[in-house]
Amino acid sequence: MNKQNTAKKAGVFAASYLGVAAVWLGGHFGPGFATGAFSMNYYVKYGWIGLFGPLLAMLVTGGVMFFMTEYARANGTTNYRPFVLSCYGEKFGPVMAVIYDVLFLATVMCAGGLAFSGEANLLGNVFKLGYWTAAIPTIIISALLCLYGSKLLSLASKYMMYAIVAVVLLIMVLALACGDYDLKAAFEAAPVNTKTPNLLYAIYSAILYGCFQSTIAFNVMSVADVLESRKDTKKAIVAGYIITVVLMIAIAFTLFAFTTTIEDIFNPSKLPLLLVLNSLGMKWLTYLFVFLMTLAVLTSTAGLANAGCRRFDKLFSFIKNLQLRRAVITVIMLGIAAIGASFGLKALLQQGTTYVGYIGIPVLVIPAFVWVSRKLKK
Repeated sequence: MNKQNTAKKAGVFAASYLGVAAVWLGGHFGPGFATGAFSMNYYVKYGWIGLFGPLLAMLVTGGVMFFMTEYARANGTTNYRPFVLSCYGEKFGPVMAVIYDVLFLATVMCAGGLAFSGEANLLGNVFKLGYWTAAIPTIIISALLCLYGSKLLSLASKYMMYAIVAVVLLIMVLALACGDYDLKAAFEAAPVNTKTPNLLYAIYSAILYGCFQSTIAFNVMSVADVLESRKDTKKAIVAGYIITVVLMIAIAFTLFAFTTTIEDIFNPSKLPLLLVLNSLGMKWLTYLFVFLMTLAVLTSTAGLANAGCRRFDKLFSFIKNLQLRRAVITVIMLGIAAIGASFGLKALLQQGTTYVGYIGIPVLVIPAFVWVSRKLKK
C-alpha cells in the first residue's frame, strides 16, 4: 500500500503538465517579480485592495495561456508562425506572424532586459559584481538548457519551480515571524496611488499586468508538445495559475506589511524584497535570495530563448548541427535582452512592461479569447 502511494506521489511530481506550468512560472517569475518591484508597482501601491489583484491578473493570463497552448498542442504548432498560419489562415496568417514577431521581440527585450538588469542590480548590491558578470553565465546556461528542446527545458523548469516556491515561502515566513513591521498601520495607511477612484485603478492595473504577462504564452506554447491531451493542458494551466497566484500574493503581502516601516520600499531600483531581507539582518537569507534570483533569471531567459529557437529555427537552417543552431539563436535572443537591460530596471518596469501590455491587448489577449477559443470549439 505504501509503495502504491509513493508511486502515485512520484507520478504527480513527475507529470509533464507540471513542467509546462513551470515554464509559465519561469517566464513570469523573472527579477521584476522576484525582487518585488512588480508587486509594488502593480499591486501594493493600491493598498490592501491591491493584494487581490493577482487573482484577476492571472485569470487574464491563464485564459490566454490555455487557448494558445491547447491550440498549439492539438494542431502541432508549437512554433507561433505555423500557429498563426493555421489559426488565421493563409490570408491573415502572414500579417499576424509579423505582428507576433514584433510583440515577441519586444517581450524578449523587455522581459529579458528586466531579468539581466535585475540580476545585475542585485549582484552589484550584495557582491559588488559588474553587469556582465551576471549576464554572460546566464546566457551560457540558458543556451545549454535549450540545446535539447522542450523536454529538457520543461524538466529543468519544473525542478527550479520547486526550489523557487520553497525559497519564496521561507522568506515570507521568516520576514513575518522576525521582521519589524506594522501590519495594522499598513492596512490603515492611505494607498500610495494618488489617482481616484483607487479601486478602479487597482483593477485596471491588475488587468494590464495580466495582458503584459500573457506574452509568456509564446514560451508555454513552445513546450506544448509534451502535453498528451486537452485534459493535460487544463491541468497545466490550473497548476500554473494556483502556484503563480500563491507566490504573487505571498510576495505582495510580505512587502505590504513593511510599507510603513521601510523607507524607499516603493523605489524599484532599491529592490524592495532585498530591503526587507536587509532589515532582518540574516545574511544567509540574503544569499538564499541571490540563489532565488538566479533561478528566476534562468527560468525566464531560458523560456524566452526556447520560444525563439522554435520560431527562428528555419531562418538559421543553414547551420546544420541542431545543437549549434539552437545555441546561436539563444545567444542572439539573449543578446537582444542584454540590449534591453541597458535602458535600466526602472524604465523597463514602468514604461517597457506598460507598452508591451498595451500592444498585447489587441494582438494577443482579445484574439485569444475571441478567435482562438472559437477555433478550438470547431
